[in-house]
Amino acid sequence: MSSRSGNVASIIIVILVFSAVGGFVFLTNQYVPSNIAVVTLDTGFNDRSFADQAGEGLYMTDVVVSLDIRLAVDLDDAQDIMENIARGGRHDLIIVIGTDPALHARVQTVATEFVGQKFALIGGEVALDNVASATFALDEAAFLGGALAAYASVETEERNGIVGIIGSVETDPTVQSLIDGFLQGLQYANASQDINGTIRLLPTEYVGSYNDTSTAESIARDMFDPDDGNATVIFAPVRASIMGIRAAMEWANLTYHTEFGNDTTREPFVIGAEAIQDYLGNPNILIASGPSWVIGSVVPRSDLAVYRILNATLWDDFPGGLENGSANHTIGSLSNDGVGLLGVEEFREENWVTDYMLNVTVDYRQGIINGTIVVT
Repeated sequence: MSSRSGNVASIIIVILVFSAVGGFVFLTNQYVPSNIAVVTLDTGFNDRSFADQAGEGLYMTDVVVSLDIRLAVDLDDAQDIMENIARGGRHDLIIVIGTDPALHARVQTVATEFVGQKFALIGGEVALDNVASATFALDEAAFLGGALAAYASVETEERNGIVGIIGSVETDPTVQSLIDGFLQGLQYANASQDINGTIRLLPTEYVGSYNDTSTAESIARDMFDPDDGNATVIFAPVRASIMGIRAAMEWANLTYHTEFGNDTTREPFVIGAEAIQDYLGNPNILIASGPSWVIGSVVPRSDLAVYRILNATLWDDFPGGLENGSANHTIGSLSNDGVGLLGVEEFREENWVTDYMLNVTVDYRQGIINGTIVVT
């Protein structure tokens, strides 16, 4: 394929990190850091979601690395970039971040051709010896998010038990896994004696894009609007469109206080997804303080997956068939802390999310781990 990588931003970053013994840690030659390529699809990093969460793992390693970060404009471009990097033979690892099955197919194509090149696929699986894959049982963590949403939506008289869901792209299997798990948790909690069937679910809506702030805001406003959806909690696996959800929360907060008076206990609550998004519910998202309307986030520990594969590769222990005899695929789950309902405690307002609610999610988590609660 002809390369269009000249149209893609490439950033070379050298990281020097002190080791625990006080000196620099070097894999081989201290003057020649290991070359690591990172490939993402548009919108790439700064999505405040899956890519950013995974990207945190790039900076956890204790060795010298040179990061070559590429943003592909589409699938063809992603394949071009991977082929050119692999053909050059200068990178110890190509890390591909994304949940799109079509992207995973392109990784398989390139990895099949360049069998000596090591790949890491974060968010999908390719069963080849030169690919270390990591996926995540997000439905398990989303179950906990659904349960928290159920309890948070009925805690006070102003909270009416109405819950909404806004997804990014309807055909994305990761989005559907998140929504399926959330619905199971919502329904499980709704059937409890505490709530006793009082939850009402609005029709699920989709932005139709991973990065459409205005559409996300419009949908969320309608859901929060007391004269429309009147939702108390919205689950929002919308990727980079999350800033539209933030804008809708601000609008709803003003609306609630105008309608109910300044002593209201009604707040526009959101359950985030695919990254720890609690800061997006702070009074000022640039200052990490104050209570948060984002009362929890359904998070894949993609950062840890990136770190573990990268660190192992740098120490000549690539977790794939090239060294270990078989293709490597790790699945992050509640049982191995590879997924979780995170971002609950740091900015928690105890009148919004009570200790009892948290204890319920802890019990549900243990039930999923020991098999007494089955997420399908």
